[in-house]
Amino acid sequence: MNDDVNKIDDCWNRIGVWSKSNRSCEQLTQYIHCANCPVFSLAGRQLLNNAPPEGYLLEWAEFLSVEQKQKERNTSSVILFRLGDEWLGMPSALVDEVVPMRKIHRVPHRKSAILRGLVTIRGELQICVSMGSLLNITRGEISGTNVIKGIYERLMIISLKGSKYAFPVSEVRGVHRYGVSAVMDAPATALNCSVHFLKGMLVVDNKHIGILDQELLFSALGRGIL
Repeated sequence: MNDDVNKIDDCWNRIGVWSKSNRSCEQLTQYIHCANCPVFSLAGRQLLNNAPPEGYLLEWAEFLSVEQKQKERNTSSVILFRLGDEWLGMPSALVDEVVPMRKIHRVPHRKSAILRGLVTIRGELQICVSMGSLLNITRGEISGTNVIKGIYERLMIISLKGSKYAFPVSEVRGVHRYGVSAVMDAPATALNCSVHFLKGMLVVDNKHIGILDQELLFSALGRGIL
């Protein structure tokens, strides 16, 4: 230990407020608390002015370097959700909210596999689309409400550059953060949906997750509802 540190008289622990049995320091009458005492302040400055122990700076440099690398790996995030039997990842920045399923009102004289109708979200009508039809995903065996397994059909609301859509999903798992190195190419055999709308694939809890490409997705939705 540094010799300067040994010279410090930690009176605050012996006779001050941090003493377990003997608070006999006469200065407490004036300063009330050791933190207000100039002796305590002087000891603090003395500690800060001491040279660091051998290897201290190197140890912290290595520690901060590791932390920075971990932050760099977690550069993106997606909302994990299921459509039928397929698991997908929607970029988190696109997701406005996830709400319980609403009644979908059909739009008269409009025939489109993509456009399902309109839904009311917080008093406003929102366009409701079929993401499954766009991605060529068939409806899975688990749908609607499954109280036993805790699985509930939800509406996910997404928006980008003024375009806003709602679409039903079979299940929402939550947010998943990932780094660039974790993204793999999406082979056509890995997922049953159209890989045209995917920019990559993740493996999370042994599940293959297709990461949706936001630009291609919104462009196709815009064309599909016309």
